[in-house]
Amino acid sequence: MMDTLVFRLKFRQLLLLRQISLEPSLNRAARSLNLSQPTASKLLQDMETDLGVQLFERHAHGLTPTQAGLVAIRHAGQILADLGRLRHDLQAVSRGLSGTVSIGAIGAALHDIVTPVLATLVRSHPDISVTLQVTTSDDLMEMLQSGRIDLALGRPMDGIASGLLDIEELSSEPLLVVAGARNALHDSPGLTLEQLSRERWIVQTRPSPMRVALERIFTLARLPVPAHPIELSSILATIDLLTQSDMLSALPRSIYRLFEPAGIIRELPVSLPDLIGPYHLMRMHERAMTPAIAYLANALKQQAIGLSDNPIQQV
Repeated sequence: MMDTLVFRLKFRQLLLLRQISLEPSLNRAARSLNLSQPTASKLLQDMETDLGVQLFERHAHGLTPTQAGLVAIRHAGQILADLGRLRHDLQAVSRGLSGTVSIGAIGAALHDIVTPVLATLVRSHPDISVTLQVTTSDDLMEMLQSGRIDLALGRPMDGIASGLLDIEELSSEPLLVVAGARNALHDSPGLTLEQLSRERWIVQTRPSPMRVALERIFTLARLPVPAHPIELSSILATIDLLTQSDMLSALPRSIYRLFEPAGIIRELPVSLPDLIGPYHLMRMHERAMTPAIAYLANALKQQAIGLSDNPIQQV
């Protein structure tokens, strides 16, 4: 069946799948791709016949993907993303080390690992273009699986089978309790986690590992999870809200070090157990690495190994 699909699936069918996922109407999707409605309908019917499954439920208001359709849409996105990078990769072969690499990273990995590598890359390999997206680990997993990024620096989560990922540990990242510099708690002696549980907190959105770890910390201490938190996925928004309120947050140490010299936030002297664990460099196992991706992946690993307080050693 797979050999047959290689010859029978058409590029326009992949484009149509992706467009229907964006516009769940066959007429609108066809217009966006400059196809007639009968042509689009025939492409979709042929694809369902070749795959042997129904991809969409038809109804008066448009199309709804079946479970098989969702899988097909995801794979179509991966194939189209790879094709989109084909030109850059062919140029890399002819010109040496060049091309485009897409990276996704959690905020904790930026200051100590990602940013120094990119700063060096600009000087040493100016023909490598890099796109960087900063978000939570759960978003990184979806982006990695859909082919929107080549490398992810974050924490593995449910949703992708471990056998589909290449995972290499990079660095541990303890959490610190942080407040705005003018917060009155900085003048309170003998602070405890119990006292802080009664304060208002800024937390990451679910199901990020940092949010899960913070809730576990309070639960294991037999304390109530702080009530009515403000949920944010942006580190910058978190810092800004800390400076304009009396709220608290738990931040990775590297993020705190980045903002601490500005004097706008300060650490509170309450230690948190390390329940979040290290973050990792991850990529999809079945996707071949271009020379540019391989170079950048190795540079990120070497930067992690070189951290003075990193227990991870090269083997």
